[in-house]
Amino acid sequence: MKKIKFNAVDWDYEKKEEWVCPSHQYQSPIDIVNNDTQPMNDDGDIILRYRKKMNAIVNTGYCVQGYLNGVASINNRNFEFQQFHFHAKGEHTIDGKDFPLELHLVHQSESGKMAVIAIHFEIGTENPTIDNILNHLDESDFDNHINLLDLVPKNLDYYHYLGSLTTPPLTENVEWYVLIEAMTLSKEQLRKITTIHKDNYRETQDLGPRKVLKKVFNQ
Repeated sequence: MKKIKFNAVDWDYEKKEEWVCPSHQYQSPIDIVNNDTQPMNDDGDIILRYRKKMNAIVNTGYCVQGYLNGVASINNRNFEFQQFHFHAKGEHTIDGKDFPLELHLVHQSESGKMAVIAIHFEIGTENPTIDNILNHLDESDFDNHINLLDLVPKNLDYYHYLGSLTTPPLTENVEWYVLIEAMTLSKEQLRKITTIHKDNYRETQDLGPRKVLKKVFNQ
């Protein structure tokens, strides 16, 4: 096991008004309004193949972030897993409803295209995987069998739209897949996470002319 330290970034959440935005047309996160969504006609399958072992878990200075080896097949295209991280509170809202926590699974294709899967968490039954992650914060090369898929619902129905990264450099043309079904964590687990980072979220952005697609499997 090795202890690791993450180099601090040159921005923070207390000065979001100073973030330089490349464009204001395709920014994230957004409020997803169910009545305004359109059905997705593509197959749209999401298949996640992640190794059941973390390579490292770090405190980046603005979030809890982790790394592992894995691939996501999204609509028959492969994306390499890059990292996962948490936002508290959640960033995307659904019909104006916000969530206490949101998990982002970040992927990138060989061509550089980015795809992020977002999972909301509500207060409820505790999830042991969250404790396992927090117990190994700032560690790498440690013996573990932490399965990231334990933080992902079995039902992969989702909302899809084109947006941006939600932290600088706010890069656009990012594919977002916001899962409809939420996971749960306990109040104590949320307290632990927000003790490390609180209010590390970006407010919802104007959707503009963009369309949000809704994919429901097994209808």
